[in-house]
Amino acid sequence: MIKLLVVDDESATRKGLMKHIRWDELGVDVVEEAKDGIDGLEAARRMQPDIVVSDIRMPGMNGIEFTTSVREQFPDCKIIYLSGYSDKEYLKAAIRLNAVSYVEKPIDIDELQTVIREAVRLCAENHKANHISLALSESLPFIRQNIVNGLLHSPIDGGELQRNMQLAGVAFAPGDWYTISILVPAFDEEESNDVKLRCSNRIIDYLHQASDGFTHLAVMQDSARIVVLSAHRPERRHELSAVYPLLAAHLNDHRLPCAKLSWIVGPASPGLPGVRASYETAAGYLKQLFYCDSGTIVYAAGTPAAVYRIDDDIMNDFAKLMQELNKEAIAAFTDKLYGAIRAKTGTPVDDVKNVFYRMMRLLAEQGEKRGLRSSLSSPGQEEYDWAMISRIGDFKQLKDYFLRRAADLLDRIASMESNCRAVLDVQKYIRGHYSDKEITVNMLADHVHLTPTYLSSLFRKETGKTISEYITEVRIARSADLLRAPQSKLYEVADLAGYNDANYFSKAFKKITGLTPTQFRRKHKP
Repeated sequence: MIKLLVVDDESATRKGLMKHIRWDELGVDVVEEAKDGIDGLEAARRMQPDIVVSDIRMPGMNGIEFTTSVREQFPDCKIIYLSGYSDKEYLKAAIRLNAVSYVEKPIDIDELQTVIREAVRLCAENHKANHISLALSESLPFIRQNIVNGLLHSPIDGGELQRNMQLAGVAFAPGDWYTISILVPAFDEEESNDVKLRCSNRIIDYLHQASDGFTHLAVMQDSARIVVLSAHRPERRHELSAVYPLLAAHLNDHRLPCAKLSWIVGPASPGLPGVRASYETAAGYLKQLFYCDSGTIVYAAGTPAAVYRIDDDIMNDFAKLMQELNKEAIAAFTDKLYGAIRAKTGTPVDDVKNVFYRMMRLLAEQGEKRGLRSSLSSPGQEEYDWAMISRIGDFKQLKDYFLRRAADLLDRIASMESNCRAVLDVQKYIRGHYSDKEITVNMLADHVHLTPTYLSSLFRKETGKTISEYITEVRIARSADLLRAPQSKLYEVADLAGYNDANYFSKAFKKITGLTPTQFRRKHKP
């Protein structure tokens, strides 16, 4: 759709053009008019014209000022000037603004129609060029993908490669060497796929704009990796490390959650046919990336990495720590194992994860053996633990995750055993002081250094009874022994059992045993 705006302070001229020019035959779809430059600017902002036909000499804002402002807002707008004066300064301005033509008044309709037809043709060419440019821009990721995939996985077709590189706007200089890198952004587990894609696209855009002596061609390999083909002078391969912090800073400046990148750099090749070997070396190093901290640049080598021997001795040594369950000893064992394995980056990652999973299960089993009431050994918990370990991306995260779980489990075992000791101490104290008529929960809480409320709750949780119920049971059991001695008086038995009132003692005794003290004595008379 072609839109045209007529601006002239002479009403007769405007009306005449609007009436006598055959706009539809010229290819103009929408035509509006304005009485001066100020009115014209308002109309231009509203309709965004493709063509402006403007008088030059107008009151308030002349045609040059008006069209200069229009061109600033709409750079592709075509300008046609009308004037009844042969003014060189106006002609110069028309040339500067690259006007389509300059038509003198009185206006020749045929001449103006010819000029408008030319402006419409230029607009159509612009629209076509913009459409092609937009289509090419949208196709760039696919073109770049074809270039990189062709170099890495297919025989090189020189003609197709050259065409794709021209479309992508990529040019390698004679004498360049080529290096393949693999970038692995580090994301938090909860990040959405949309955020991950946005970050990856930002990385790719930055590399295509960066220079510093490198020409980069970057493409998405999958949702977690970016493959980069870098062209550079032979001696500059190791200078890729200078690009790394700049890229990280760029991501950080834009507050993107992927400022930590792992960058694996393959060997340099003197020609494009060698980039496949560079890629294979870098890709082979991906598993070794597990042993590197997030946010590092690594120059991959083709030599095999050392392998740590994973055997039953590890589990046997760890099992020896299960007797005392000392947190510091378990942490020291884990750190030592971590350091030994990390030094040999050829160790299969799944084997390492399996060892840490087995260590975690052994701790859970030991917790249940010690009385920790939980579902730590249930199939569901085992599946959860393995799923969590499987998702961990680097060795340090695995070690830290294991140590957190181990510390939590050890703290729970220690708390449970501490609670059991507190309850046992209270029971022992009650059995030794049951005759003390002033025995109270507060006194017992002070004895084991707990608050009365917490002790009451803990005692009931561990024994199923209140402290008062337990004291009564101990006193009645002791009084039953005393009642078997025929010489003891009832009030003496009550007093020795911790009761001030013999009647209250009798009621408590019957409630527990079902017999009064007298009935009990008769029943158990020797």
